[in-house]
Amino acid sequence: MTNVTYRFFASANERLSVQLDFDERTYRVKLPEDAARPDWARLEFERCPNCNLPDSEAYCPAALVLAQFLPQFETRISYEKAVVEVEMETRTVVSKTTFQFGMAALIGLAMAASGCPRTRFLRPMARTHLPFATDQETVFRTLAVHLLGQYVAHGKGGAALSVSFDELKENYLQLSKVNTAMSERIRAAIKRDAAVNAVIILESFALIAPENIDYGFEDIQDLFIVEED
Repeated sequence: MTNVTYRFFASANERLSVQLDFDERTYRVKLPEDAARPDWARLEFERCPNCNLPDSEAYCPAALVLAQFLPQFETRISYEKAVVEVEMETRTVVSKTTFQFGMAALIGLAMAASGCPRTRFLRPMARTHLPFATDQETVFRTLAVHLLGQYVAHGKGGAALSVSFDELKENYLQLSKVNTAMSERIRAAIKRDAAVNAVIILESFALIAPENIDYGFEDIQDLFIVEED
């Protein structure tokens, strides 16, 4: 099992710590047997309109993962400043930011690896987690992972090789609906706005890749500029 730890330093004497444990093969978040199961994490509570889980599923997998750490942030305000340290197996990333941006990185990772069918396409990016990525880095990684995934699937005989981004755009369309519904869940669970605004930030990221696909990849064009011979 592997893990990623987020530490929020609100002051010299105040630290909030969240550790996510992942299955080494699937990279899905592994929850303890005594994991919290609040009512707001039940599947039928503010259920996503595009949820494709069976009704027999008791809990929303994404909400259930978030329920393990969101109570720590119940009183946090979105613009409150913090130093956020993200410890991974091979590196540690530190950023001076706000709670909303630190939580956006954490919630994005948690949802991608939660087991929600609508976020499953993000799992390869969760495996190569890049906290606090810029818009340009997000677009670059999203498009590159999508194309490489098609190539790998083609090599295994699982799909026709294509440079189409139609599937990716559809995935993000569905993800947008998930983000909207998740915001309503969180409003019912958390008093302050840091967590809700974190999901709003994730929604803005979710729009970046489809917009670039439609408008000629304008955000990443300069990445391919090199000196002329």
